[in-house]
Amino acid sequence: MGQNPLGFNEEIIKNLRLYEKLIIDWQRKFNLVSNNSMHDLWNRHIIDSAQLLSLLPKEKKNKITYDIGSGPGFPGIVLAILGRKDLVLCESNMKKCLFLKEVARNFQLDVIVDNIRAENLPRRSGCAVLARAVAPLEKLISISMPLLETGGIAIFPKGKNWSKELSVAKKNFLLEFDLVKSITSELSYIFVIKKAEKKFG
Repeated sequence: MGQNPLGFNEEIIKNLRLYEKLIIDWQRKFNLVSNNSMHDLWNRHIIDSAQLLSLLPKEKKNKITYDIGSGPGFPGIVLAILGRKDLVLCESNMKKCLFLKEVARNFQLDVIVDNIRAENLPRRSGCAVLARAVAPLEKLISISMPLLETGGIAIFPKGKNWSKELSVAKKNFLLEFDLVKSITSELSYIFVIKKAEKKFG
């Protein structure tokens, strides 16, 4: 895959590369991402996060998009660098929150960084929820669906085990979703979940 499959302009590429450098600089102290993914941060994390932008609902005044378990900012910081302005980055790890705040300050990003667990966020308050490499699909659905207002969507990129995770989730939920092929891996798909109703019995 080329280094710029989404056709970013030079300014965006420059900022994303500076963000990549910040992660590398802070990794030694804060262990922001797994060491085995450090060799390909660009495709594995940055481009992988950036492809979610086109799947989000249009931004609206006073509406919130949550990035839960934001970690070092995947996908939230990447999407903010690309121009999204309705993001709340939720991260329970204080060190990672310090990093997120530093990045937001460096790039003057219009984001809120919240040191909070997703379970403690206000119900029915988001137009979209994003989560990347946080938990299995079933758990993500359980956590995210109460946070969404009517008509809200949840976006979850998943790797090679996506179909297994879907089978488990379908045992407990009736789902309405789209499956979008990832541009960063032949084996990966992105779930865009529009409805999830708990099964009873």
